[in-house]
Amino acid sequence: MTAAPDTTRPDHLAPNSKPNLENLMNSTMNRRVTVLALTVVALTVTACGGGGGSSSTTPASPPTGAAPSPTTPTAATTPGVWKGAIASTTTGQSASVVALTGTDGHSVWMTTDGRVWSGQVPMTGDHFIATFSGHMYEGAHFPDGTNHGTASMMIDRHSASTTSGRYTGSGDAGTFDMVPSPMWTRPTSLGTVAGVYTRTTSNGYTMTMTIGANGQITGSDSRGCVINGTVDIPDPTHNMHRIDATVTSCGSLNGHYQGMGTLLDADAMRDWMTAMHPLEHGGHSHGGSMMGGSPMMGRNTVSTGQRNLFMFSMVNGQNAIMDALAR
Repeated sequence: MTAAPDTTRPDHLAPNSKPNLENLMNSTMNRRVTVLALTVVALTVTACGGGGGSSSTTPASPPTGAAPSPTTPTAATTPGVWKGAIASTTTGQSASVVALTGTDGHSVWMTTDGRVWSGQVPMTGDHFIATFSGHMYEGAHFPDGTNHGTASMMIDRHSASTTSGRYTGSGDAGTFDMVPSPMWTRPTSLGTVAGVYTRTTSNGYTMTMTIGANGQITGSDSRGCVINGTVDIPDPTHNMHRIDATVTSCGSLNGHYQGMGTLLDADAMRDWMTAMHPLEHGGHSHGGSMMGGSPMMGRNTVSTGQRNLFMFSMVNGQNAIMDALAR
């Protein structure tokens, strides 16, 4: 007859204890092993969420100093001031281009040969297609003979450091490549942009525009065109200004316009001012066609300096006006 185990002795092992413990000779050692076994069981229950039947486990925290887990790259944003070159595979001609894209995705592109495109682009993306409205001054024309039309801008590659692609429209096709200007990140205010801005040409044309500290715009040129409107600041942390203006006494350019402007360094834009045809508002650029230019077109004159060149473009359903004036 087998005697029942003495359960009153704390050092006695139950019959279902592990066999290798049954032969331990020291009761003190028995107590230490029992405590150790209970500790292991307690830790196991904690790791399993209290043993409530769930198969989920609590993720372990990364060791101190470990490298962070990789994250999904964020697509590059499109707002900014972009500058580069645009080349026509139809005419073989090329020009400098500046694109102003606001934080709402509205974008205006200007070229030194007088073309203006405007439209909406996605706020982020590495490639996309946008449909723009295109304008050319009277007295000039697109390759298909028109002054207005639509264009498809196909952005093949866009990143924080470059944007490039192709365009088609108005009988023309070509490529473009631009990089962002660091002047986009400059903070701005109405006080920062306030001043009297002027551009003259060697042919005697003058355009003057005043921006008041209250945001009021008044301007006129030597042909008699008059501009009145306002400028405001959509985002004071970025160098972009929204324009709302009315043009009068300017023939076919009369009307209400909306646009964008930015305050740049005249010194940094010297190449642009040299290449830009000396536009004379009122429907023409001096010397005739903007496409290709003419040695008789003269040259632009603006003051040198930094944070003193206001470049802007305004559009409506029929026309576009672009200029770069310095204070």
